[in-house]
Amino acid sequence: MTSETVEAVEVALGRFALARSPVRRVVLAVSGGPDSLALLLAFAGRPPTVEVCVATVDHRLRPEAAGEAAFVAAVCRELGLPHRTLVWREGAGATGNLMATAREARYGLLVEEAARVGAQAIVAAHHRDDQIETHLLARERGASGAALAGMRPWRDLEPGLVLLRPFLDLPKAALVDAVARAGLEAIADPGNRDLRFRRAHLRAELAQERHDLGAIAKAMADAATLRREVDDAAAETIRRACGDARLDVDAAGVAHLRPTTGDVLPWSRLLTGVGGGLHPPPSAAVDRLAARFAAEGKGVVTLGGCRVEGGRDGIVFMREFGRSGPASVASGTSGPVVFDRRFTISSAPGRADRRIEALGRLGLGGIPHRTLPVLIGPDGGLLAVHPALSGRFPALPPLAAIQRIGWRIWADLPGEPPERLTAQPQNAANPVKAVGKDLAATYLRGRVKVRAP
Repeated sequence: MTSETVEAVEVALGRFALARSPVRRVVLAVSGGPDSLALLLAFAGRPPTVEVCVATVDHRLRPEAAGEAAFVAAVCRELGLPHRTLVWREGAGATGNLMATAREARYGLLVEEAARVGAQAIVAAHHRDDQIETHLLARERGASGAALAGMRPWRDLEPGLVLLRPFLDLPKAALVDAVARAGLEAIADPGNRDLRFRRAHLRAELAQERHDLGAIAKAMADAATLRREVDDAAAETIRRACGDARLDVDAAGVAHLRPTTGDVLPWSRLLTGVGGGLHPPPSAAVDRLAARFAAEGKGVVTLGGCRVEGGRDGIVFMREFGRSGPASVASGTSGPVVFDRRFTISSAPGRADRRIEALGRLGLGGIPHRTLPVLIGPDGGLLAVHPALSGRFPALPPLAAIQRIGWRIWADLPGEPPERLTAQPQNAANPVKAVGKDLAATYLRGRVKVRAP
């Protein structure tokens, strides 16, 4: 094993420990290709200070996939590392944007595996060539500024779980060489050469030296510097506002902010977290919203699923119900479920025929309660409610719902989030603390069927 890959892993783990906390257990995402095999060998070749679990995802998109997973399992047995194959059972019938759907499914399975084994990090083998492709794709989409920095060395996936990428500074050739030196024959993924996908085209262009790598490296470095500056400004503003009791997120997912002169508000983070969005709203729209509140300080604006209301007491951010409200989810029978990206519901009294809906889908609730989750039975009866609704439905059990909005507002920033922001620490090694205050009032109207759970 080359010391280059082992050293990259050591540096990545060390840097993350400085930014957050040391990880004790990791899940390695290993497909059997040269990149992920180099990752596997690097962890096997370092001192055993971190417990390693290995997972291979079988997307069921190619008949060879099961055999490839078995190959990785055999390598892990030789190395003395535990391995599991994670099967995407819906893969055989997947349609639409297959790459995006498969990627989402892959990370979903890896997150479940990390929760099962108690890992604080999933480690992937993305490398410098991948980083260049990511930069070029972003540039083609019209991105600018910090958005051209490429992948982060680590990013938050779930409360207590991060994705680590230790090889972003290494070229693919170094990883291929590491595997060859170990005497292994890596698996070649035909998807990497499938010209139906833009990434494959970019790989071919880069191999033909049709891009100025020096200019790309400088552009990426400049963008990464800008991203760090933006992150540092956001973290400082959030820490200061929480420390001064000017910012908090309550248990019902409502953010309250009293800005002061000099605050560089992380508008995109607040809008995305409270609004339940997968991605931030367009930057131009965010800039217009920020300018309006800077000039007027009051009024009501909706953007990215978030209702922003300014007044004498500051700014309130609430989830907007919209036309149909947040999407429902199955209540689940094992493990927590996530509702609207805003709440983790850890123990819904569930069966397969029960679902979690927004209260407003029943025609009930005023701002902000109509977007709160409730448990619905197969006959439409109400079985359990968010704790903020317990005063209105005292006979029903509360859902074990913890808001994850504060965690999303803080996502990818260094250090633990302030306690006023979220009660769920970023690192799973820390105990979960009590969630912040509930809303004092409910604004419900009409009637709803109530059933015993």
